[in-house]
Amino acid sequence: MAIPDRLKPLRPTPKKRALMKALLSEILERICDNQEQESPEIDALIQQWNSHCVNPFEFHEFRDMYSYTDAQNFIRTAFHQEKYVADLSFDEACALLQFIRKCEGKESDIHYALSLLETNFPQANASDLIFWPNHWFGDEALLQVELSTEQIIGYLMQQSSRPLPDAPPISLPHALPPRT
Repeated sequence: MAIPDRLKPLRPTPKKRALMKALLSEILERICDNQEQESPEIDALIQQWNSHCVNPFEFHEFRDMYSYTDAQNFIRTAFHQEKYVADLSFDEACALLQFIRKCEGKESDIHYALSLLETNFPQANASDLIFWPNHWFGDEALLQVELSTEQIIGYLMQQSSRPLPDAPPISLPHALPPRT
């Protein structure tokens, strides 16, 4: 399942992508030349980068980029804007979760979908529920628990106190953990 159309991240034009790739190369080259120290030249390049994207980055994110991603995903991430969707539907939330669980997209898009769930279900900690349910529930026996997509969204709605108006009744097999 794909990210629903209205929730998809902004995609840069080929011209903008080429500009961002050139800026990224210049920033990384300057960081390497300056032995990873900030400088006015690097700051100016980062400001120029940030003027073209919706998700601004800081020096340390450029410096550490290759420790967690590649240039293509880094550029895509610059155009991902996490947003609260007031009229999010249950089906859209389920589609985001299925996209994450099936690893159907690029790394940056999966991270974006997870960020959308985190933003739209505040204080519910979607990441832990999806990947480390034992931590989320506070019960080590639940590491390998099998929860359906609908149940996970149900727990996120309950924990964040954000019910989706079109959600069906959902049976939740485990007690909610106390809020932290």
